[in-house]
Parts: sequence; structure tokens; C-alpha cells
Amino acid sequence: MDLDLLIHGGTVVDGTGAPAYRADVGVKGDRIVALGDLAEAAAASRIDATDRAVSPGFIDAHIHSETALRGNKDQLGSSYQGVTTHLTSPDGFGWAPLPPIDAQQLWRGTSFAEGNPGFRPAWHTVEEYLAGFEGSVPVNVVPVAPHQAIRFAVLGWDPKEPDAAELERMRDVLRQWLDAGAVGLNTGLDYPPAAHSTTRELIELAKVVAQHGGVYASHMRYQGLGRPDALREAAEIGRSAGVPVNVSHETIDDDTEPIHAEARADVDFAFDWYVYPAGSSTLLVNMPPEDQVGGIDGVMARLRDPATRARFARLAEEYLVAAYASGAREYFSDTTSGDHIGRSIREIAEQRGRPLGETAIDLLEEEAPDVLLVFKRGMSDEQFEALARRTITQPGYTVASDGIYHGVLPHPRGYGTFTRFLRLWVREKGVLSLEDAIRRMTGGVADRYGIKDRGRVAEGLAADLVVFDPATVSDHATWEQPRERPTGIDAVLVNGRVVIQGGRPTGELPGRVVRRGDR
Repeated sequence: MDLDLLIHGGTVVDGTGAPAYRADVGVKGDRIVALGDLAEAAAASRIDATDRAVSPGFIDAHIHSETALRGNKDQLGSSYQGVTTHLTSPDGFGWAPLPPIDAQQLWRGTSFAEGNPGFRPAWHTVEEYLAGFEGSVPVNVVPVAPHQAIRFAVLGWDPKEPDAAELERMRDVLRQWLDAGAVGLNTGLDYPPAAHSTTRELIELAKVVAQHGGVYASHMRYQGLGRPDALREAAEIGRSAGVPVNVSHETIDDDTEPIHAEARADVDFAFDWYVYPAGSSTLLVNMPPEDQVGGIDGVMARLRDPATRARFARLAEEYLVAAYASGAREYFSDTTSGDHIGRSIREIAEQRGRPLGETAIDLLEEEAPDVLLVFKRGMSDEQFEALARRTITQPGYTVASDGIYHGVLPHPRGYGTFTRFLRLWVREKGVLSLEDAIRRMTGGVADRYGIKDRGRVAEGLAADLVVFDPATVSDHATWEQPRERPTGIDAVLVNGRVVIQGGRPTGELPGRVVRRGDR
């Protein structure tokens, strides 16, 4: 047997949750072509995997990487961890198919997560957008339809409910994504314009997704409904549309566990989380959706009215006082000016001698559109560990980073989620077996989104592989140094080509667009 690459001496953790087993892995072209004892095989190159695990490449279903992948300094941020496939449109963010002037408006509203607020996107079709990833990125890209762009294409910022004709036009835009191979629909219901959608609108769109065998994935309506009712809405959408549901960055506690269990009784209901005691989003995220009509530019226009500005300041004050009372803390990870990085609104307010709420609105005006913060939960280490243990052992849980790849001090989840999961919850705390953890990072994600050719180590499948040392694999990204690279990842292969070797990039960019139904 002649191979392009032989990974020999390793232990295969195949992504299904089955027990690991000793086997060599033979790669030819972009395929896994042989598993077993391949000592006699000829190979153009070899990787020694003695005392190492060989697993499928990790799949990140919720990651804000579409700018970074096109070439910013964080292009390889997830690759260093072993991630080989990204899904698009987290939180429903997307900018195609839209005229440039419309895409630019949406882009400014999402630049807190994507960076480069002055960029002028011009992708008139879905295919034009996806073509930018072919052969020029280090990972595979799986399209998911962006609800933000779909609604904006028909209604713009208008918060009204669509009439029958408008809803049909939204279905038509959604079908363009699904016909291009999208595996589902992503929504972000705390962010305009999607925040203005009704449950009926979401059900009708989800029915189209169901017809194409896709998944309804959602950043739920936390601000509009609160977590329990937002979960119930997500379950109702799945139930009414007959579509599988995945809710993003969600945790399990006394309030939500019964709702998850009830939903699973008649809905294919699952969720993901990055397992850090902090999140990251825009300063606007806790503002009521009705006050965000028009996106960041609409908010800036309304702030010119003194009465509106005073009301916004009161809302911000109430939120911040309650957050600080709970022990929570926030700090700026990026701003338009580059000022205030690492500092909280309270610290800045004290320095300026201004009330909390007024300071928050001052900063919003000064730094829009890029007002990105890290929000630390108000809980002890013991409370967080209990929450994490309860969450990651649930049926349907999978790992996703929610990584943000720009800014001075981004959340460390962008460089650490997957290796941290293996270090902390598998090796150090033993909450999950290695096999189960890998399943929740690979095969479980592929099964959830119908990605047939990835997520398992098996003959005939794509050669997306990670070689790592279970005894040493570790994250090093911290709150203070969020771009520190992980260790213990020996090699990362995408479509049979080595992207990372010995912790260093090889310069290979073999990623491709992987569409629904691809083998």
C-alpha cells in the first residue's frame, strides 16, 4: 500500500464515543484510506504518534471567525487547538446576499464580534460569499443561513411582523442559503433586526429548514423573554416546525434542567457551551430590543435626544448595580479608540466622577461601534464547577467556543476552549472520559448538523485529524494573555494536509466549503 502520510503508533479515539484502540492511520490525498497495523505500508511522510491520541479534527459550531479566516492575525487561533471545521453565521450574523449599502449597515452592527467596522462587504449572492473561503483558509467552512441577513433583506431595520408576501420573500432568501448547502438556520434573538422577529416568523422559516433536513440553531431571546421562556420558545419552534434544535452557549441549572428534559421528550433538542466563567458581547447586549431598532447607528441617533439618553442611562445603571451586587464584573476587551482596555465601567466612572449609567452611555457614544466587553459571572469557583459538571454531562451537550478573533484583550476561549476542555474536565477532574469528550467535540457535532464526511476516524472519510498527547494537552490562554497558544497538540490535518505541526503553522491553507450532503 502506498500512502501519502502514515500516522503510526497512536491510539485512535474515533469520535463515536467507542473505546479507544491502537491503530495506525493511513492517508492518501484527502481521505483516510486505512486503519490498523500498517507497519509494512510505504508512505511519503510519517508522523510518530507513539503515546499519542489520534482523533477526528474538532468541529466548532459556534465561532465568530469569518473575518479572521479571511486573513487577520488570528486566522489560526482555533487551528492551534485542533479545530478543523467551523460553522458560519453564529448568532445569525451574516451579510449575504445583500446590496453593499445594506451589508455595511449590518456589518457595523456586528463589528463588535467580527472586527474591522469600516469594512465594506459586497457579496451579492450566497455563492459569491462562500467562494471566498475555498482554498484560502486553514479550516473547512460549513455554511449556516444567517437570520439577520435574511430578515434585513426583506424588512431592513423595521421591527414589524412580516406580512404574508414579506414572509415568503424571507423564505426565498433562506432557500438560497439552503440550496447552496447550508446545514440549517442560525438566529441571534438579542440582536437587531432578528430581535424583532416573532415566534411565528421563526417557525415558518424553520419549516423550510426542516424540508431541507437542516437544524434550527439559536442564540435565544434572553433579553426579551428570560432564559426559561426563551428555552420554551426554542422548543416550540422545533416542535411546530418538526426541526432539530440546538441552542447556543447554554448552561444547565435548577431552572433550566426540567425545561431541557421536557423539550427532549418530543423535540430533537441539544445545546453547546464553551465552559468558561465569563462571556463576551457588546455593551448594547443588555439593552431592550425595542431600543436597538436601527442597530448601532439607530441607537446613536436616539441618544441625541436628552430624554432618551437619560432613560438609557437609567437602564444601564440598574443593570450594572444589579450585576456588581451579584459579584459579576466586566472589562473592555476592545474599543474603537483602543482606550479603556482591561478596565470596567465602574473603574472608569470612579475616575471620571460620573454615575455608572451615565458613564456607560458616554462610553457607548465615544467608542461605537466596537464596544466589546468580557462579562465575568457572579459566582464562586465552587459554584462554577458545579454548574460546569452538571452542564457538560447532559445529553446533547457539545463543545463550541463562541470565539471572537479581534481586539486587544479578547476572551481566551478563542485560543483555549478545546484544549482547556481536555485538560480540565478530562485529565484533571475526570468528569468525562476521553472518548466521550472527543465525541462531544467531533462526532456528536457532525451528527447534530448532518456533516457526513467529518467527525469520525473511519476509512473513506475526510482526513481531518488531530494528533495530541492526552497527558500534556493544555490551554495557556488567560484573561491577561488571551492569545497564548496551547501545547500538547502535535499535528492538525485538514483534508489530508498538515496545517499545524509541533505547535507551529506549516503555511498550508487546505480548507474548503463543506455543504449539506457532501460525502
